[in-house]
Amino acid sequence: MYESLGVQEYWQYDPTGDYLKPPLRGLRLVGGEYEALAETRMGDGSLEMYSPTLGLEVRIEEGNLRFHDSETGENILTLTESNEDRRQQRLARQQAEQDRQQEQLARQRAEDALHAAETQVAELRALLRRHDPGADSGPRG
Repeated sequence: MYESLGVQEYWQYDPTGDYLKPPLRGLRLVGGEYEALAETRMGDGSLEMYSPTLGLEVRIEEGNLRFHDSETGENILTLTESNEDRRQQRLARQQAEQDRQQEQLARQRAEDALHAAETQVAELRALLRRHDPGADSGPRG
């Protein structure tokens, strides 16, 4: 059926290992017939096969099916990992926004304090001038 549909490559995965030995099998259409993709056992015992169609390595790592990009050296995130990654990014953005708002508030408070201090200095100078008109003319020597 897959051949008649023109499916170039298909995979079988048995997470429990009850039906397939090994639990992962990849098949590629070559000359009108499906041939098994070569499998590689990694140093840690995990199973890996290269998918020419996907351009990725398909692996079983610690009992989980993973897709690995050999160009970047990274695993493709699972849905759960992707959702967690997006959640972490959203939290980081929210924290950055809170930090920005706190910084803006601190800056505003500092500007308000500076303005209040400048106003107080001006009021004190005016008070000094009223009591001693020459008091604000600068240093005396």
